[in-house]
Amino acid sequence: MDVIAYIYILHPEVQVSQYISYQIKNKQFKQAFESIKRRQGEFDKLTTRSALFQVVWVVLAVFTLSSVASWFGKALVMGLGLRMLVEEWRGWFSDKSKLKTSLFWQIKREVSMDELKWYLYIMTGIYMVLVWLLV
Repeated sequence: MDVIAYIYILHPEVQVSQYISYQIKNKQFKQAFESIKRRQGEFDKLTTRSALFQVVWVVLAVFTLSSVASWFGKALVMGLGLRMLVEEWRGWFSDKSKLKTSLFWQIKREVSMDELKWYLYIMTGIYMVLVWLLV
């Protein structure tokens, strides 16, 4: 859903958005899906991949783990958090500057590499605490 919002609402002027929306308009759904997979690195300002979204996720995870009885709901929220965390650490080891841009594009301040590293450590620690609460 985040990619759809990027293509149609947030950044319809970007070339990748125009290309994929053209494919969808012409009912080339398979090619559009393959284009999204192939050009995934060009979607740099996704809302659910930002640091502010992760703050919201932490609140949601605490609420879910403390209030929801369903294991499915708990696993869904924790799986989302794990996916975000793994993608961030993968970005840390492959391209730190791109990770910094995709995480902190909503913040109007330059973030240093040390701050990025501490952010990843803190988010990993919070995730571990939430896993401990889950068990």
